Amino acid sequence: MENEITDTWYEDFFQGINCELWEKAIPTDVTKQEVDFLLSELNLNRGDHILDIPCGYGRHAIEFSKKGFEVTGIDISKTFIDGLTEKIISENLNIHAIQADILKIQLNERFAGAVCLGNSFGYFNIESMKLFIEKVSSALEPGGKFIINSGMLAESILPNLMNYSKNHTYIVDNITMDVANIYHVEDSYMRSNLTYTKEGKTEEHSFKHYVFTLGEVRRLLKLYGLPIIATYSSTTKEEYKLGDRQIYIVAEKE
Repeated sequence: MENEITDTWYEDFFQGINCELWEKAIPTDVTKQEVDFLLSELNLNRGDHILDIPCGYGRHAIEFSKKGFEVTGIDISKTFIDGLTEKIISENLNIHAIQADILKIQLNERFAGAVCLGNSFGYFNIESMKLFIEKVSSALEPGGKFIINSGMLAESILPNLMNYSKNHTYIVDNITMDVANIYHVEDSYMRSNLTYTKEGKTEEHSFKHYVFTLGEVRRLLKLYGLPIIATYSSTTKEEYKLGDRQIYIVAEKE
């Protein structure tokens, strides 16, 4: 029988080989292309303050800083924040890295723009999602953009569910990741069971990702003064449509 996975799975998920793989998985040129897209949509001035939440190991925050922006990056993972802090010091980056639960931290500063990237949107159930969106909206200046990237909307997953349900193996450098996904219809979430192998050492991790429709996300964002103004399927700005594997959502603070 499958072990139950709680709604607080993310509190201790991001550690060990898991973090190491994700830091190696995305090529630098892909990150730079994505940041160029984000900045074209955020429409900011150099020196403006960007919120990256959650920031992971800082691949976007670092590029934002190198392009002349001030960044606050928040993530619950000590592994990620410790690594990012080392880079901030060694490269003299204008990034404020904070280890915290984004549902509990008080955001006292104001930001010209905010991003939530890499499938992080949907880690929470509906009530926690409301709290998260309210926090981001309250921290944004009027006219500030909030950009969300996800490959886990219902319109992306359900038309391709047979492929998602197959077991997959990925190899990054000297790490192998085996993935088994199970879609739970009764509560509309995807459970992913991950097995990492590196140099004979194995780690197992599981996470759940709540699956919302684009309409639900639109209504949630609008509820907190963040109407959607654009949806794209890629950084080259093709319009998002049913079955596309990912989405970039651009919302604007009223």
